[in-house]
Amino acid sequence: MVSEKELIVVIETGSSAVSGAAGFKRPDGTIEIKAYASEPSGEFIRNGVVRNIDRTAQCLTNIINMLEGALKNVTIDKVYVGFGGYTLHSIHNKVERNFDEDTRVTAEMVESMIEEQREFIVSDKTVIKVIPQEYNVDSQMTIEPVGYNCRHIVGEYLNLVTRFTTMDNLVAAFEMAKLDYIDDFVTPLRLAETLLTPTERNLGCTLVDIGADSTTVSIYKGGRLRFLSVIPLGDKLITADLISLGIGEEEAERIKCSIGLTTTNSDDATYRVESGNDIKLKAISLAIRARMQEILVNVSNQVMLSGYTDDKLSSGYIFTGGAMEIPNAEAYIRNQKVKVFPSVRVAGLGENIRWEASERPSISKQLVMAALIAAGEDNCVTIIKETTKEIDYTNPELTTGSLFNPEGESAQDERDKKEEERKKKAEEEKQRKLLEKQRKQEEKAKKKRESIFDQIKRMRDRLTDMINDNE
Repeated sequence: MVSEKELIVVIETGSSAVSGAAGFKRPDGTIEIKAYASEPSGEFIRNGVVRNIDRTAQCLTNIINMLEGALKNVTIDKVYVGFGGYTLHSIHNKVERNFDEDTRVTAEMVESMIEEQREFIVSDKTVIKVIPQEYNVDSQMTIEPVGYNCRHIVGEYLNLVTRFTTMDNLVAAFEMAKLDYIDDFVTPLRLAETLLTPTERNLGCTLVDIGADSTTVSIYKGGRLRFLSVIPLGDKLITADLISLGIGEEEAERIKCSIGLTTTNSDDATYRVESGNDIKLKAISLAIRARMQEILVNVSNQVMLSGYTDDKLSSGYIFTGGAMEIPNAEAYIRNQKVKVFPSVRVAGLGENIRWEASERPSISKQLVMAALIAAGEDNCVTIIKETTKEIDYTNPELTTGSLFNPEGESAQDERDKKEEERKKKAEEEKQRKLLEKQRKQEEKAKKKRESIFDQIKRMRDRLTDMINDNE
C-alpha cells in the first residue's frame, strides 16, 4: 500500500471527457483524492472510443500537466488506465479437456484453459478480460476445479471483448503522449467492485451506468459478472433533443439539470429561452422524459436478452452515472410502469471517499475515479520537493566576519560547491531508488499476466509481421 507521500494516478477515457485523478488509500480503506483534472473529449473520443489519436495524445498530456500543477513538487512517472466504450460487451464460451484415465486437475491446467480464452478471436474483436463462470468436472459443477480427479472437464467463461481498433487507437495515443502505464482496468468492473455490496453480487443485481454518450448494463449473480452490454445512448441525447426545440446548447444543458424529469400538467406554462422565444414547459418536459424512457426501455431489453429475470436478481437495480443527477431521475425510474425495475437503489458517495481536490466533478465521476484509485497498488509519482537547509549559528566551526575561507575561496563559492555535492548525492540516491523500483516492477511483471495494452501491442506486431510476410 502506498504511503501519503506516494500517490496512485489514474486516467479514465469516459464517454464525453478524459479525466485524471491522483490520490491514495489509507489503511482503513478510505480513498483520498488529492488532485483532479478533466478535458472534454469533443469529437476525438466518442462513446469512449478514440477517433483522433493525435488530439487524444495531446489531451492526455494536458491532463498530466494539470495534475502535476495541482500536486506541486511531484513528477508523474506512470498511470493506471481505465477504459470502456460502446464496443465493449460480453460473450459466453466453453473450453473442454478430455483424458484417457482419471487425472487430477491442476492450477496449470486451469490456467491453460483460461489462456486459450485470451487468444479467442471473434471477428475484428479482441478479448480483454476472461471471467470464469463454472466448471463441469465429470458432471459435477464447481467454481474451484483444482484437486478434482476426472476424465472430462468443461470450463464456462464470460469473455469481455471490444473492437481491436478501439484498443489499438487508445494504446497508440498513450505511446504518442509518451505516457507510461502500470496497468489497465475495465472501468465497469472496477466501478462494480466499489458500488455493489457482496450481498448484491451474490443474490443477483443489475448495475446500470447512464453516462453522457452510453449506458453500461452489468449483471451479477453468485458473486460473478454474468453479462455486460453497452448501449450507445446517454443523457447527452437529452441535451440534443432540447436543442431541437430551439434552445442553445449551454442553456439546454442548464434546463436539463434544473427542470429535469419534473412533470408539468399545464398546457399553457412557458419557458422563455435566451433567444427570447417562449417554449411550452410541457414540450420541454416531454422531450426529456421521452429520451429517458428510451434509455430505460433499452436497459430492460438488455436484461431480458441476458436471460436473467427479476426472480434471479433479488437485489434489484443499482443506478449510477451522470443521468442520475438530473432532477427527479430516481423517482421517475421508480414510477416506471414496467416490472423490470421492482427494486431501485441509486449509488451515492460512501463515507470512505474523501474528495480533497480543488475541482469537484459530478458524484458519478467522483465514484469512477475513486474506484480506479482503489484498484491501484503502486506509487506513480516522484517527489521533487527541495528542503531548505537551516544554518546552525551555535556551531563553533561556523566562520563569520569574512567573505573568504583560508584557501581564498569566497563563502558563496564554498556554499555553491557544497550545494552541488548535496544535489549530486541526492541524484545518485534518486537513481538508486529508481533502479530498485524498476527491478521490483520487472519482477512483479514476470509474475503478472500480460496487460491488455501489452497484448494489443503484441497483436499489432503479429499483424505487421503477417502483412510483411505476404508481400
